[in-house]
Amino acid sequence: MIFGTPATHSAVAAALCATVAAAACGKKGAPIAPIVRIPAAVDQIAASRLGSDVYVTLTVPTMNVDDSLPADVGRIDVYGYTGRAAPLKSQWTGLAEVVASIPVAPPPPLGQPAPVATSGTVDASVARQGMSVTILDRLTPEELTQGPVPLVTESSRRPRPDVVDATPAGPLRRFYLAIPLSERGRPGPLGAEAGFPLITLPEPPSAVRATYAAAAVSLTWEPAGGLLGFLLDRPLPVEPSPLGALSLPAGPRSAVIDTGVPPGPTRYDVYRELAPDPFALPPPAEATPVVTPPVPLTPAPIAAVALLDGVEFGRQRCYHVRALRGAGESLVVSDPSKRTCVTPVDVFPPATPAGLATVPSEGAISLLWEPNSDVDLGGYLVLRGEVGDATLRPLTDTPIVDARFRDTAVQPGRRYVYAVVAVDSQLPLPNVSAVSAQVEETAR
Repeated sequence: MIFGTPATHSAVAAALCATVAAAACGKKGAPIAPIVRIPAAVDQIAASRLGSDVYVTLTVPTMNVDDSLPADVGRIDVYGYTGRAAPLKSQWTGLAEVVASIPVAPPPPLGQPAPVATSGTVDASVARQGMSVTILDRLTPEELTQGPVPLVTESSRRPRPDVVDATPAGPLRRFYLAIPLSERGRPGPLGAEAGFPLITLPEPPSAVRATYAAAAVSLTWEPAGGLLGFLLDRPLPVEPSPLGALSLPAGPRSAVIDTGVPPGPTRYDVYRELAPDPFALPPPAEATPVVTPPVPLTPAPIAAVALLDGVEFGRQRCYHVRALRGAGESLVVSDPSKRTCVTPVDVFPPATPAGLATVPSEGAISLLWEPNSDVDLGGYLVLRGEVGDATLRPLTDTPIVDARFRDTAVQPGRRYVYAVVAVDSQLPLPNVSAVSAQVEETAR
């Protein structure tokens, strides 16, 4: 209710009308364009080649081109191109091909914490902003040859730093570039490129063999390229000329064969794949499988053609070996050798107990011996008999843990013979060591 005179009422009404007219009844202006969010470029990208497999790792953008947050990114298309030079920025999408498309999960609703971004190769369906994601591009014969050549127009012939000759010289290279797209399919700007020269690969090693003993798995393989590859890595010594002083000075003998691969020496990376741990907890049903690039078992490439690995009984393990040659950008890694698998079975008994000694006392005979150091030791069985017995029998139904035992089931004046065996924890039947040296003692 408005209190006052009729004149006051009229003045207030006029003021309200003017305010409303200014707000809603005035002249219409130009329509305001809706805000368009475009994701920022993918500036962190790298590519590494293992034989015919290329692992391309990139980081999902977290902001838009105008620095607003979060990024409006629905997917990332990864392009691959083979040529002597990368295409112009304006020609990438027309000349290259999409080798992978990575869906990106939307950011969480406002007010909810964002999932923690973790590095590593993940299934594309769980890629999130800020996460490092790796995709696999398996090279085909077509991808190892020159791709479509960029078109050169009169305008592009003008000297510009980003113009590349349509037919440049040099070796073929493989290039990768990632383009983010918004939820509505609007592409973001082109970012950084990754690439490497397509150098001829060395031959993979052959005849990989795996054997095992109680403490280790032993791996051996033939050198990459066989005997010829072995000789190419090792120049032969100087030999005197059979013609003596009349001949030219003899130089080092080496096979002059252009194999196309970088010069030696050849080194090797060993890879191991373990069967799932039967005692590990299964992953949650909703979890997405994680796929990571293979990591060598060896911390650095080795020159030897043999390797020892730890042993785990009852769990299958498979091995393959790759050959490496060159260094830096010229480093090349061969395709994997044929896999060899082995499931170690514990058929190895513990060490024989040593140092058995007896200490007689009133109504008992105590036994002591040196403890075994076997990692899978299950315990000891104490054997007893009397002088002249052909067989010693266990004093306990189950193995004992301590390296000592007190025998109270003795009769004074009788002479007893003792020995000890060690057993491991192998199930269902443990492995039993050889019988220790026997000792004799007379009960008091």
